[in-house]
Amino acid sequence: MEPIDIYLMYCAMKAHFGKSDYDFIKYEGKSKVSRDSFWKRKDRSFFVKLSRKYKTKDEIKDYLVSNFVKENKGWVGNFTDENYIQWKNTNLIELFKKDISLLLKNFEDGKIIFVVPKSGHPKLLREYLGKRISIETMIILDEITNYTSNWNISLKDDVVWPNINYLMNNYKKFLTIDKKQCRIDLFKSIKRSKDVNL
Repeated sequence: MEPIDIYLMYCAMKAHFGKSDYDFIKYEGKSKVSRDSFWKRKDRSFFVKLSRKYKTKDEIKDYLVSNFVKENKGWVGNFTDENYIQWKNTNLIELFKKDISLLLKNFEDGKIIFVVPKSGHPKLLREYLGKRISIETMIILDEITNYTSNWNISLKDDVVWPNINYLMNNYKKFLTIDKKQCRIDLFKSIKRSKDVNL
């Protein structure tokens, strides 16, 4: 891809992950950003470097997604190959199983992780904020249990949750989740945890 095309994809992705109604998937990465605006940017060199390193549209898209998930402000100068490599090498099923195992180890009653206390955050959210479980696991659990519908009501005035929920909703559009397998793995992990604690 040419640097200018990477720039245009970057702008569309930034709108998707930013505070707007733009949907990268729905609009197939097309936006109203003009090609001429590329020449006014001082950070053009970053897009040139990316065009030399990654050749296909899918590679660039995945590179941008992996970095927007980590880099909230979305400045291309802070994007790293490490984020992309780690993201590309992540097996969602294995990550989910690992995170669920940790959650069940720390919380014998799995249901308690979703409960919104009178003050503070639910245990699941605290585990994510403490970087003990991944955003991907948060998304997969929501796909299985739909816990966010309750949180969106109970935590609507919270300072932290709406931003995380926004990120989850935007990020999951780029994930391919095998819900059936994840549900099976979740129930297996719960059963195994109960058997251990008998």
